[in-house]
Amino acid sequence: MTDFNKLFKQYWHLGLFAVFAIVLVTFISAMGGDPRQVGSSYSIAPNGYSAWYQMMSDRGIKIRRWHRSFPRLTQDARYETGTTLLQVNHQLALLELTDLQQKWVSKGNTLAILGVTAPATDIPFRSSLESPQGDVKIETTRRFRSDLVKTSEDRKLDPQSILSDRTGSVVRQFKLDKGLIIIATTPNLAANTYQDLRPNFELLAEIVTKDRQQVLVDEYIHGYVSRKSSAIAKNRKQRNGEPGGSVEGSADPDDTSDDEEDGSGSESDKGDLLDYLTNTPLLVAFLNLSLGTLALIWQQNRRFGKVTIPKPIEIENSQAYIQALGGVLYQANSSEFVVQNIGRAKQLSWQQRLGLGKERLVETEIAIAAWENQTQLPADDLRFVLQLMSERRPTPAQLTTWLEKIRQIDSRLTKL
Repeated sequence: MTDFNKLFKQYWHLGLFAVFAIVLVTFISAMGGDPRQVGSSYSIAPNGYSAWYQMMSDRGIKIRRWHRSFPRLTQDARYETGTTLLQVNHQLALLELTDLQQKWVSKGNTLAILGVTAPATDIPFRSSLESPQGDVKIETTRRFRSDLVKTSEDRKLDPQSILSDRTGSVVRQFKLDKGLIIIATTPNLAANTYQDLRPNFELLAEIVTKDRQQVLVDEYIHGYVSRKSSAIAKNRKQRNGEPGGSVEGSADPDDTSDDEEDGSGSESDKGDLLDYLTNTPLLVAFLNLSLGTLALIWQQNRRFGKVTIPKPIEIENSQAYIQALGGVLYQANSSEFVVQNIGRAKQLSWQQRLGLGKERLVETEIAIAAWENQTQLPADDLRFVLQLMSERRPTPAQLTTWLEKIRQIDSRLTKL
């Protein structure tokens, strides 16, 4: 059997789990959808704006979708003045106007932002507010109570309420030089869920078409990026007899076409691509990483490969026997047995080294005399060892001393 078959038999359940995880993540992602689609004119969900955008197109309003970053908008001569940019936030956000936005508005443009956060008030969540277009349905308790727009030059703004009640404004307008800034506390002012409520749609239509300006709907903040590349633009210029070159800072004539769907990103604008990637939700990647980590934990972080079976610990039988016997003798308090057997073996070994033979034990005095004659050392340790062998039951202290003196005698005889 090949290694592949062995691996398949061992890890088939892990593969099945991975397939199940992929299907589950795909299902959850499809059900949840991209949160950035909230407020998009492409979305047909209740919180999308496709119905309102279609209504504006059917009326012949000059409205188009914008798929590039805001700096690219300010660099396009077609939208230098007389343009309204509608931004519908996918969630409530603080109003933070950049210097570039202020400069563009002050030239005579309008920036309308739906979904600007404001303090919550103690009023019902659902309410109907009067407007020239009729009763507008609002589902939020947030109201503007003060001037929330701050400019870098502290220019004086003239706030004006467009839609309000006794607690504050839901839609407010600010004059900035020649242009207007319009903000709303709800991103769902004219969402698809209100398509049967004409006043909601008409109010937003009136806001963005004041002074008959052309209207751009910002789809770049919802993840839609122009697929037009710099190579296409360069080829077009060459076909028209224009010198080919960099198209950085210019916009393609069809850049805001309704025909453009979700693209793969503009190669002509690296800044746009980076912005798009940094704003991409990481939910799917996070789920995959989490499932992979759980799979590793479930498999105890084992790598694919040949299974290594640990070898059993080899036991030294002699050592185990001695330790077991020592434990039994210790429990039985049979120290005299140890002294007699170890002492006899040691005495026979010493007699052989001293030339007295090892057939039988000699008398103590004979062994001591041979020790003194050959080693020229005192025989006190040897006398203590040989005399203790005749004791009935030595104490633990005597037994310890006896063993230490045996070690010393062995060491001295080894040096002879």
